[in-house]
Amino acid sequence: MEIAWFTDTWLPNRDGVVTSLLAFKKALERKGHTIYIFAPGEKNEEKENLFLYKAKTFKPYPQYKFPSILSIFSPRTKRIIRKIQPDVIHSHTPGIMGIHAILASHAVDMPLFFTFHTFIDDSVYLLFKSEELQNLTKKFIYKWLRWYCSNCSCIIAPSNYAAKRLASICKKDVKILPTGIELERFEKANGKKIRERWQGKKIILHVGRIVKEKNIELLIEAAPHVLSKIDAIFVITGDGPYKTTLQRMAKKKGLEEHFVFTGFVSDEELVSYYKAADVFAFPSTYETQGIVAFEAMAAGVPVVAARAKALPDFIKDGENGFLASPYDAKEFAEKIITAIENKEIARKARDFVKEYSIEKMADRLVKIYEGEM
Repeated sequence: MEIAWFTDTWLPNRDGVVTSLLAFKKALERKGHTIYIFAPGEKNEEKENLFLYKAKTFKPYPQYKFPSILSIFSPRTKRIIRKIQPDVIHSHTPGIMGIHAILASHAVDMPLFFTFHTFIDDSVYLLFKSEELQNLTKKFIYKWLRWYCSNCSCIIAPSNYAAKRLASICKKDVKILPTGIELERFEKANGKKIRERWQGKKIILHVGRIVKEKNIELLIEAAPHVLSKIDAIFVITGDGPYKTTLQRMAKKKGLEEHFVFTGFVSDEELVSYYKAADVFAFPSTYETQGIVAFEAMAAGVPVVAARAKALPDFIKDGENGFLASPYDAKEFAEKIITAIENKEIARKARDFVKEYSIEKMADRLVKIYEGEM
């Protein structure tokens, strides 16, 4: 199949959406399908199967760029899509590039698939400090989502929680398709070099964008409880606008020696961080799935996650990981200590995540495209 994807985030940016798209893209291409990407870029540009739209930096979060709304009045998208004549048009955003996906579907009279990846209403604080303006913006987002879904023939979400929430907004059926994991990549990783940096210390790892809604400050609050019983280092891998604030928090509490902020690391090095970790700490209150938790499980690392949003859909407390309140630092610390001491839970986590290989999830996506699911 020839498949056109529209997204508001793409390389070199790295986030859960890009991780999902890259995983599905590689798996589908291995099966002989062709993927065309329509995404924001530095300028209007066409590379091999990649169509970039000139975009401006989003000042509150410089890693993201958004095309001008005026771009939707250009004939460019319709011209490209008529030339490609894809078998599938699939939007991964209700934003500006999502509007381009609607234009593309109309241009060739094709149904539009839409995957809902992110609870963008949880990020409105980046736009407005006023709580009143935040609430008004959220109401607008819900109305916009309802309108956007009305233009889609098939709506997909990565978890049961996300599907139910989206269905309540859009009043339409939503199919569930989690992002799959390249299991072998994480299983065969070697964490020896990473572990040598902190010999003798237990490594408590967090991977992801560093933003307020990821709730990483809970780890800073939990750290004294953990450190009273275990000699540990908290390794925060990733970047984002909230990093400086967290570094100040750690320093203020006298914990700067126990918190390491690595910034972004390469994909090759990231798997080594997972393999080196003794526990993966995931206090986020933002997730529609939590791909990084799946990656940790595939690497054989026990996960301690927040009892919030979609995470309990996949992580079962005491069965394949541990859950704790995202607002209780002491409980979170106790679960981290339990996870480090419980060797059996990592095996159960690996067994669980085998059902979510990217090959299986890609096959399910193809069936959705073909109308078989």
